[in-house]
Amino acid sequence: MLTIMVNPPSSSNPTKSGWLDLINESIHTSDDIDIGDIDAVSRDFVVVKRGFVNVHYYYIPITKVEGWDSHVLWLRITENEVKANYERDKIPDPSRYYVKDYPTYTAEYYP
Repeated sequence: MLTIMVNPPSSSNPTKSGWLDLINESIHTSDDIDIGDIDAVSRDFVVVKRGFVNVHYYYIPITKVEGWDSHVLWLRITENEVKANYERDKIPDPSRYYVKDYPTYTAEYYP
C-alpha cells in the first residue's frame, strides 16, 4: 500500500506522524534504487545522505516525493535524475534544516 504524501505522514501509519519522523528512513527512486537515508528535512526539501566514506548529499524537493509505504519513502524520479539535478557537496545547515540529534542553540547568555 502506497500512501500519497502531499502532506506529512498521516493516520495511515500512526508511528510516523510527520516529516521529522522520517529522518533516518530509507528513500528509493522510481526505478527502485535505494539512494540512502533521510538526513535532514526543511519545508521544501528532503536531504538524503548516501555512503559513509564517500558521502553524497541529495537535496530533493518535497514535490518529487511520491509517498510513504510504512517502510520506504518513494520518489517519482529516477536515480539518474537525482544524481544529475539534486546532488550537492554541502552538509545540511542546521539553521535552515531540521537535523535529528543536532544540538539546539539558545539565545540565553552564559557568563
